[in-house]
Amino acid sequence: MCDYRPDEIYLLAACHHSAEASVESDDELFEKSHAVHTTATVHFLETISVHTPNSRLFFASSSHIFPDGGLDLLDESTPKIPDSIYAITKYGGMLACRYYRERRDVFASCGILFNHESSLRAPHFLSRKIVTSAVRIAGGMDYVLELGNLDAVVDWGYAPDYVQAMWLMLQAEVPGDYVVATGIPHTVREFVEIAFRCVGLDYRPYVSVRPGLLTKSVETRLGNSGELRRRTGWSPSTDFEKMIEGMVRHELFTQCMLKEDPPQ
Repeated sequence: MCDYRPDEIYLLAACHHSAEASVESDDELFEKSHAVHTTATVHFLETISVHTPNSRLFFASSSHIFPDGGLDLLDESTPKIPDSIYAITKYGGMLACRYYRERRDVFASCGILFNHESSLRAPHFLSRKIVTSAVRIAGGMDYVLELGNLDAVVDWGYAPDYVQAMWLMLQAEVPGDYVVATGIPHTVREFVEIAFRCVGLDYRPYVSVRPGLLTKSVETRLGNSGELRRRTGWSPSTDFEKMIEGMVRHELFTQCMLKEDPPQ
């Protein structure tokens, strides 16, 4: 990086898993998460401070640094109470950014990102799992979708909109920490209903609830992105339903391509 002296650096790496994924031992997960979220962040910050002082860094933090807020909106002033390994180490990265911002004059902004989805989401995560299953069931390739909780409430945004927010943070005059969220609650049931509707199906005959699938507790966090909107002019361009429709269209295209050119 010393040779290139980039204007902007986006630190988006994360070590995490879905609510249905099997988990490693705590010490293994702490070691990996700390290396990715905290130690690596410090290396970038130190390099900027010493070698590329004009570089601006964005660090992707997480809404999980907040406690379960129910239907209350969480913002930058909400107490940070990280209670998972992922959240603890993400908050460690935020604190490192704050240290270098205040003590070493590094332009480091943190986005406290709430759930953001797109067709690039890994297949084992909830949103992609729902969309893929809906398309496969409509095509006769699957017959049932098992989920852990249809009534869980999530603040879902569109990932490209959140990337725009990241960029805007680095165009601001001063760095800071900002919540990136829609503030609009939606249930998993709503997500499922829209995804299946997009493929011409009523979800109810095809969806089975099995709470035992969940390997971690389901919490509710809704974000207030008012500060980000005031400081940068950001606002989401794609609503919940259009986001899901786009994911379904992409999955339909992908499945069509696989049928025409199956893996060797």
